[in-house]
Amino acid sequence: MPERTNIYKKFEIKKYLSYLFVSVFIMFVLNKFYVRPFVLDNDYPDIFQIVVLSLPNFSEAVMGTLLVTGILLQLRQFLGDKLKAFKTTYVYLTALILASIYVISQEFKFHNIGGNNVYDPYDLVASILGLALTYLTIRKFGFIKTEITE
Repeated sequence: MPERTNIYKKFEIKKYLSYLFVSVFIMFVLNKFYVRPFVLDNDYPDIFQIVVLSLPNFSEAVMGTLLVTGILLQLRQFLGDKLKAFKTTYVYLTALILASIYVISQEFKFHNIGGNNVYDPYDLVASILGLALTYLTIRKFGFIKTEITE
Protein backbone atom coordinates (compact mmCIF):
# COMPACT_ATOMS: atom_id res chain seq x y z
CA MET A 1 0.00 0.00 0.00
CA PRO A 2 1.50 3.37 -0.99
CA GLU A 3 2.31 5.83 1.74
CA ARG A 4 -0.04 8.80 1.94
CA THR A 5 1.36 12.26 2.36
CA ASN A 6 -0.33 14.50 4.88
CA ILE A 7 -1.35 17.55 2.89
CA TYR A 8 -3.82 18.86 5.47
CA LYS A 9 -3.26 22.13 7.20
CA LYS A 10 -2.88 22.38 10.93
CA PHE A 11 -6.11 23.79 12.33
CA GLU A 12 -5.52 26.32 15.10
CA ILE A 13 -8.13 28.78 16.28
CA LYS A 14 -6.88 32.31 16.85
CA LYS A 15 -6.37 33.10 20.51
CA TYR A 16 -8.67 36.09 20.61
CA LEU A 17 -11.61 33.80 19.75
CA SER A 18 -10.92 31.58 22.74
CA TYR A 19 -10.83 34.65 24.96
CA LEU A 20 -14.02 35.97 23.37
CA PHE A 21 -15.87 32.67 23.81
CA VAL A 22 -14.78 32.23 27.44
CA SER A 23 -15.48 35.90 28.27
CA VAL A 24 -19.00 35.74 26.84
CA PHE A 25 -19.63 32.47 28.70
CA ILE A 26 -18.42 33.95 32.01
CA MET A 27 -20.51 37.08 31.37
CA PHE A 28 -23.55 34.82 30.75
CA VAL A 29 -23.00 32.85 34.00
CA LEU A 30 -22.40 35.98 36.11
CA ASN A 31 -25.49 37.59 34.62
CA LYS A 32 -27.67 34.54 35.24
CA PHE A 33 -26.70 33.90 38.83
CA TYR A 34 -25.70 37.30 40.20
CA VAL A 35 -26.42 40.40 38.11
CA ARG A 36 -29.90 39.58 36.78
CA PRO A 37 -31.37 38.51 40.14
CA PHE A 38 -29.86 41.60 41.79
CA VAL A 39 -31.20 44.00 39.14
CA LEU A 40 -34.67 42.43 39.10
CA ASP A 41 -34.96 42.18 42.90
CA ASN A 42 -33.89 45.78 43.47
CA ASP A 43 -36.21 47.27 40.87
CA TYR A 44 -33.58 48.97 38.73
CA PRO A 45 -34.68 51.16 35.79
CA ASP A 46 -36.08 49.46 32.70
CA ILE A 47 -32.91 49.82 30.62
CA PHE A 48 -30.95 47.71 33.12
CA GLN A 49 -33.70 45.11 33.23
CA ILE A 50 -33.78 44.92 29.42
CA VAL A 51 -30.01 44.43 29.29
CA VAL A 52 -29.87 41.67 31.91
CA LEU A 53 -32.89 39.88 30.43
CA SER A 54 -31.59 40.06 26.84
CA LEU A 55 -27.95 39.25 27.57
CA PRO A 56 -28.51 35.46 27.30
CA ASN A 57 -29.75 35.94 23.74
CA PHE A 58 -26.70 38.00 22.85
CA SER A 59 -24.45 35.36 24.41
CA GLU A 60 -26.19 32.52 22.60
CA ALA A 61 -25.77 34.31 19.26
CA VAL A 62 -22.06 34.99 19.81
CA MET A 63 -21.15 31.53 21.10
CA GLY A 64 -23.39 29.79 18.55
CA THR A 65 -21.83 31.64 15.63
CA LEU A 66 -18.34 30.83 16.87
CA LEU A 67 -19.18 27.14 17.32
CA VAL A 68 -20.86 26.77 13.93
CA THR A 69 -17.96 28.56 12.22
CA GLY A 70 -15.44 26.22 13.86
CA ILE A 71 -17.48 23.15 12.92
CA LEU A 72 -17.82 24.25 9.29
CA LEU A 73 -14.11 25.03 8.99
CA GLN A 74 -13.27 21.60 10.44
CA LEU A 75 -15.71 19.97 8.02
CA ARG A 76 -14.17 21.81 5.08
CA GLN A 77 -10.73 20.65 6.16
CA PHE A 78 -11.92 17.06 6.68
CA LEU A 79 -13.59 16.86 3.26
CA GLY A 80 -10.52 18.38 1.61
CA ASP A 81 -10.74 18.57 -2.17
CA LYS A 82 -14.52 18.28 -2.23
CA LEU A 83 -14.91 21.68 -0.58
CA LYS A 84 -11.65 23.27 -1.67
CA ALA A 85 -13.46 25.92 -3.72
CA PHE A 86 -15.60 26.86 -0.70
CA LYS A 87 -13.74 30.00 0.38
CA THR A 88 -13.31 30.95 4.01
CA THR A 89 -15.55 33.99 3.48
CA TYR A 90 -18.34 31.66 2.35
CA VAL A 91 -17.79 29.47 5.41
CA TYR A 92 -18.21 32.53 7.65
CA LEU A 93 -21.36 33.59 5.81
CA THR A 94 -22.81 30.06 5.94
CA ALA A 95 -22.11 29.89 9.67
CA LEU A 96 -23.84 33.22 10.16
CA ILE A 97 -26.89 32.06 8.19
CA LEU A 98 -27.14 28.76 10.10
CA ALA A 99 -26.70 30.45 13.48
CA SER A 100 -29.24 33.12 12.48
CA ILE A 101 -31.81 30.51 11.49
CA TYR A 102 -31.39 28.76 14.82
CA VAL A 103 -31.37 31.88 17.02
CA ILE A 104 -34.10 33.84 15.24
CA SER A 105 -36.41 30.86 14.79
CA GLN A 106 -36.07 30.25 18.52
CA GLU A 107 -37.13 33.84 19.21
CA PHE A 108 -40.25 33.35 17.10
CA LYS A 109 -41.01 30.07 18.94
CA PHE A 110 -40.55 27.77 15.91
CA HIS A 111 -38.61 25.55 18.32
CA ASN A 112 -37.74 25.57 21.98
CA ILE A 113 -34.28 24.03 21.83
CA GLY A 114 -32.04 25.78 24.30
CA GLY A 115 -34.52 27.07 26.82
CA ASN A 116 -37.91 28.33 27.76
CA ASN A 117 -38.43 31.29 25.48
CA VAL A 118 -40.86 34.15 25.65
CA TYR A 119 -40.98 36.44 22.64
CA ASP A 120 -39.52 39.84 23.40
CA PRO A 121 -38.42 42.31 20.73
CA TYR A 122 -35.41 43.27 22.85
CA ASP A 123 -34.27 39.63 22.84
CA LEU A 124 -34.49 39.64 19.05
CA VAL A 125 -32.43 42.84 18.88
CA ALA A 126 -29.83 41.34 21.25
CA SER A 127 -29.65 38.18 19.13
CA ILE A 128 -29.23 40.08 15.87
CA LEU A 129 -26.62 42.34 17.48
CA GLY A 130 -24.67 39.29 18.72
CA LEU A 131 -24.84 37.61 15.30
CA ALA A 132 -23.75 40.75 13.45
CA LEU A 133 -20.91 41.69 15.81
CA THR A 134 -19.53 38.15 15.80
CA TYR A 135 -19.65 37.92 12.01
CA LEU A 136 -17.96 41.29 11.59
CA THR A 137 -15.29 40.38 14.15
CA ILE A 138 -14.52 37.08 12.43
CA ARG A 139 -14.41 38.76 9.02
CA LYS A 140 -12.07 41.48 10.24
CA PHE A 141 -9.67 39.42 12.38
CA GLY A 142 -10.07 35.90 10.95
CA PHE A 143 -10.77 32.62 12.68
CA ILE A 144 -7.84 30.26 12.14
CA LYS A 145 -4.08 30.30 11.87
CA THR A 146 -2.92 27.80 9.26
CA GLU A 147 0.35 26.11 8.61
CA ILE A 148 1.01 23.56 5.91
CA THR A 149 2.27 20.30 7.37
CA GLU A 150 3.85 17.60 5.25
